[in-house]
Amino acid sequence: MQIFPSQVTIGALLETTGTFEVPKYQRNYAWHEEEVASFLNDLDLSLAARRGTKPRHHFFGGVVTAHAVIAGSTRQHHELVDGQQRLATFLMLVVQLKQMMRRLVGTIDPAETDIITFLNETADLLENRFERQRDRINLQWMTVPRLQLSLPDHGFFEALLTGANPPAERASHELLRAAFDMIGLHLQTLEGQAPDATAKANLLENILKVLEEDWTVIHMAAQDRDDAYMLFQVLNDRGKSLTEGELLRATTLEAIAPIGIAAENAAMERQWDEILSGKELDIRQGLMWVYASQIGAWPGKSTLLSDLQTGLFPMTVPGEPLTRGQADALIQAVQSLSTDFATLSSIKRGDWPMPAHAATTAWDRDRLRLLVVHLKQSDCLPLLVAATLLTPQKFAEVAQALERFTFRYSVMVEGPKIEAAEVMNAQAVEIRRDPGAYRVGTLTAELRRLIGLHAPDDVFGSQVAALRYLRAESNKPLKYLLMTLEHYVRWFDEGAQGRPACRDRMRVLDFENATIEHIYPENAENQDPLLLPLLDTLGNLTILSPEENDKAGAKGFAAKRPYLKGSTSTLNNQIADVDDWNAAAIENRQNRLVEMAKKVFAV
Repeated sequence: MQIFPSQVTIGALLETTGTFEVPKYQRNYAWHEEEVASFLNDLDLSLAARRGTKPRHHFFGGVVTAHAVIAGSTRQHHELVDGQQRLATFLMLVVQLKQMMRRLVGTIDPAETDIITFLNETADLLENRFERQRDRINLQWMTVPRLQLSLPDHGFFEALLTGANPPAERASHELLRAAFDMIGLHLQTLEGQAPDATAKANLLENILKVLEEDWTVIHMAAQDRDDAYMLFQVLNDRGKSLTEGELLRATTLEAIAPIGIAAENAAMERQWDEILSGKELDIRQGLMWVYASQIGAWPGKSTLLSDLQTGLFPMTVPGEPLTRGQADALIQAVQSLSTDFATLSSIKRGDWPMPAHAATTAWDRDRLRLLVVHLKQSDCLPLLVAATLLTPQKFAEVAQALERFTFRYSVMVEGPKIEAAEVMNAQAVEIRRDPGAYRVGTLTAELRRLIGLHAPDDVFGSQVAALRYLRAESNKPLKYLLMTLEHYVRWFDEGAQGRPACRDRMRVLDFENATIEHIYPENAENQDPLLLPLLDTLGNLTILSPEENDKAGAKGFAAKRPYLKGSTSTLNNQIADVDDWNAAAIENRQNRLVEMAKKVFAV
């Protein structure tokens, strides 16, 4: 890897480094008001330091480029891999500074020839040094821009800098205009605070000195594009969601452009826009989930970009044009990524991603929601996405097996995540290989193996028995356990034969509104010293609806029995069958719930 880092001022970067070009299909301008306001605050601090005769150095981070060649030219030209937002904003500051100098000339007494000459020559200097560069190309002298933004933004940006009022056709255009206007308004405010022409000229000169002397970046110039992208990923490995997605977008769109027809190119661009919208899904995490679902393993954190590139788009090879067959494969790969992203978004919300089917009910849909939304299990998402290729009935079977497994293995026992992920990701690939031939029993056999290794009955049972009602922490696992056991209690009482089965799949319990109730109450009028130590244990807890809870309140067991007897819950009916709620009754119920959990949370 050949990287040539150098710390340079903004002025030197724009003036002497050469020209910069954002890849055609890379990220558009994205700074909002908050980022521009922070940028202008840095300017104010630097100007204040200069007024105090002690310049303030401010470091703006790194700019990563890759060497690029312009046919017929010998100038230094760089593909701008990282730094577009800052360089575009620096350049807008330069142009606003130039325009202010020229406007100021028109307001100064013509007798102030020295100030007028200074402002005119400095404005010309700004344009010639920082905005444009003269270049010899194929025996012709040409003027080229110092910075060329990505394809959708370049024309608008150029028109904006020349003083035109171009129509905004996309969100990035609106952001560019807003940033440009915000910078101009800020400079006008600063100028308005200067009492006379000399003070105004000194202010503008100090702004230029800030650019030339006080503000710096580290320019990391790579000879090779892949090296630049790798460096960019390492420097930006901070969980930012758009980074790798935008680079993949650029790579795939650049690859398809020479061979794809217009409709194919436009369709791929729309798909990437939807994937990178970030409306519902963290893009970086989503890419990792899709990779695991399609490839069968997690991508490396330090090699994420290259893993995504080679795993999802192996047909794109840097420097080699696509064949028509490879182009078709690339179109399919981006379509598959887009489809998987939409499916992920749906599942992550807890929505059922499959078409309606007589074999699946609201209860099936609720089990998926409990798994993803309330238990917050995400390692199973790659497998769930792949499972949408199965029939709705098989998808429901996969979702329920994962629900029971992850509660037992991950939530209660905290079994090794990597082993569970390896199994689930491998099964995702098996499904994709031949959805029609896939058997859910293949998955359940692997999950049972992991349970036998890390969450056998004695380990899981002891964890369930240790559950307590918590007053300062979430009780979601406890509530989930009690509500799930309610769904399976009839199957358990019938002998718990075969795969766990809910006998009434038309009933859905309201997880959000259901409440955990102490059977022996928290604030009993006549406290029992034998029951106080058992107050928050599993055996003394049950689930009531808000209405039932309001009626039962803090009543003693004798007063609660009618409400428990009339409850729609079988488990509550069984509590009501007990004659006396004492320590033995609590222990018996706890033991029964633990045994039930061992049977229900098997796969």
